[in-house]
Amino acid sequence: MGEAGEGDPRQSERDDIGVLVMGAPKEFLDEEEVGVQVGDGGEHVVFAPPAVHSSVNVVCSNAHLARLRRKVAAMWQSLKVSSVGSTFGHRLWWVDSFTGPSARGNPAVVVLLERPMLDHELQQIAFELGVSETAFVRRVGEQWSLRWFTPTVEVDLCGHATLATLHVLLSELGVPSGEFYFQTRSGVLSGRPLRDGLLGIDLPRSYLEPLDESFLQGSIVGVREVYQAGPRGILCVVDDYDELCGLQVDLMTLFLVPATIVTVVCEGGPRVDAAIRVFAPRLGLAEDPVTGSAMCAVSPWWMERTGSPTMSVHQASARGGVMYARLFERNVEVAGHARTFFGGDLRA
Repeated sequence: MGEAGEGDPRQSERDDIGVLVMGAPKEFLDEEEVGVQVGDGGEHVVFAPPAVHSSVNVVCSNAHLARLRRKVAAMWQSLKVSSVGSTFGHRLWWVDSFTGPSARGNPAVVVLLERPMLDHELQQIAFELGVSETAFVRRVGEQWSLRWFTPTVEVDLCGHATLATLHVLLSELGVPSGEFYFQTRSGVLSGRPLRDGLLGIDLPRSYLEPLDESFLQGSIVGVREVYQAGPRGILCVVDDYDELCGLQVDLMTLFLVPATIVTVVCEGGPRVDAAIRVFAPRLGLAEDPVTGSAMCAVSPWWMERTGSPTMSVHQASARGGVMYARLFERNVEVAGHARTFFGGDLRA
């Protein structure tokens, strides 16, 4: 077979339509001429390129890419998108407060608010996070606004979440060390860094008034002393650490007792002056892991019992915690260590 010339019907077909022939598939237009040549080595195939007429304009093979780009551009413009942006939410940190040797402390989530939020929004966030208390902190002038929420309610006072907030301001946000002041539902609270990595917060002290044991309605077995500790707290005393660890508590009955926080204390414990356990079913907490606000009642009790204004306390919960307290006329300085577990952004 020879090369195609001007008389070739395919060439005339190309002359009529230019570059692309709608009626013929592209592979037929581009096929090569195949011939057979006989030589000493036998038959073998030879290829000869087809003839190209000088009047044919050859279009670049990537022309369809240009058309595709124009179509995509037209589609994008039709969306009328002026800009694309991303807005991050409030920053948060999970902090373990009152940690110590073999003590994991009490987790609190500290949320740094960039703008005010409604109460029901704060409560929903606390419910979603699910820790015993979530602290919401916001800068207000030279002070900080601080609120605490359990998964179910807002509370008037929370020690471990306040310690966690102080830790975040110092260690995560790099706020210069000094005296910090927090506007709360319990008044203005203060906090500061202490020696050996300890952090100290000032909480209002409670004044104890004796109550009859029947006040507990049999909800806690083995209690020998009961005190009213402030308007919403109860302090119970048991004989020793073994008694404390083996407490029998009826949480359903305890829920009926008119108190939001019930602290049980004993003298002695593992390398500490005293040990406690804390129950708060009315706040949605069966037993709190570590409770800084309990020191508002425990420290005055220790002072009356021993005459010492300072003490160390172990909270005998599943997580465990270590606290130090120093009693003053109107407040109790509660100290402990804290560590960040993780941080992130809240998309709310």
